Amino acid sequence: MGGQYTKFFICSFVSISLIIGLACASDWPSFQRNETNSGLTADDLPTDPHVLWSVDLQRIDVTPIIASGQVYVLADNGTLWSLDKVTGDAIWNAQMDGWVFQISTPALAGDRIFAATDSGQLAAFDAQTGEELWAHHLTEKRFEVPITSFDGRIYLGEGSGYGQSAKRYFCLDEDGNEVWNLSRDTTGYMWCGACIAGDYLVYGANDGLLLSVDRMTGHLADHLDLSDASRIDFAVSDPGRVRASVSYSDGSIYTASEFSAEKGYAWKIGFDEMNGTFENRGWSVPVGFSTSTPTVYDGRVYLGVGEHGHPGALACINDSNGEVIWSYPLDAGVKSSPVVSAADDRPRIIFSTAKVDGSICCLEDAGADPVLAWRFDPPDDGYILAGVAVSDGMVYFGTEKGRFYCLSDGEEASQLDDKDDKDDSD
Repeated sequence: MGGQYTKFFICSFVSISLIIGLACASDWPSFQRNETNSGLTADDLPTDPHVLWSVDLQRIDVTPIIASGQVYVLADNGTLWSLDKVTGDAIWNAQMDGWVFQISTPALAGDRIFAATDSGQLAAFDAQTGEELWAHHLTEKRFEVPITSFDGRIYLGEGSGYGQSAKRYFCLDEDGNEVWNLSRDTTGYMWCGACIAGDYLVYGANDGLLLSVDRMTGHLADHLDLSDASRIDFAVSDPGRVRASVSYSDGSIYTASEFSAEKGYAWKIGFDEMNGTFENRGWSVPVGFSTSTPTVYDGRVYLGVGEHGHPGALACINDSNGEVIWSYPLDAGVKSSPVVSAADDRPRIIFSTAKVDGSICCLEDAGADPVLAWRFDPPDDGYILAGVAVSDGMVYFGTEKGRFYCLSDGEEASQLDDKDDKDDSD
């Protein structure tokens, strides 16, 4: 009852500054939920999670997306699956031209879902039927970033293939026609998904740069080297690579960087929506290796820390001054991006730990310190790379063992009821 009232309150008073950006619907149509990569939801999270259902697919390394009662997930063999979000039953699947490691989260706009693979294919499908509407092979340099879909356009960049070379960030319309591409000599865009900030597309590069591009014309409005002390007072000499998507909130860009397995930074940089330029306001914080997209809520910034094979943490940073308020230690790195639920008085943060036999963790921000609300260990011992999607109090994620899960407070599913959608689907 309380969760339903909270959702009604949020929908009715969206002008309140703390909850701007939270949609009334429970859909999760793109990486970190929307075009600003906010990672925020007004939905409740489970308090005592059980497996409502699970299905065997193929190895999974991307966050799922959710819309109109369906969950969409791209498996590592290039198969795009549509599942009923309540039952887990397969609705359709489509085979794309993929190799073995898919890390580009699909995106949905209207009645179309867009997906890209490590073979350089980008395709569009009817979200309800799975009919392929178009498919283009655009590159040999892989796609390794979440797709950004906004206002009838699709944005994504070429990956880290072929080392330092000319790499493009693409803008296409929903019919697959190229609108523009911005080519630069770079090591590429791995996990560097873009966000929308006014009329500009903002994204990072593996070279330790941030770029701002007019999203209609493709004109480069500004670029910022995070080591350039002439541009920002909080520059560092060794920012390392930006291998995280950026998020945007209230006139500032947020991201993370990694210099080594032990060293990296969290970033907040001012942004002028009028002309697309980065401003000398914000902070950089040495938090350790991070490929996590920051989530901003109620004056606090949350992000994951830690490389594969190393211990990690979930960090909470004061949005005003960059001071670390608390850091919750974990036995594995947190390479995923956190989801923050604003359904209760205290924010709850949910994320995965990146290791073999990984876990899904839920923290409650109690102010000066966090409280572990719960930790869920999946029945399989698969590595968990990606984060979670949340809808109607249910949590969705997959593992590299190919198992895809829906967690909820509902009745625990019997292991005898497991579905094998690979055999039952057309």
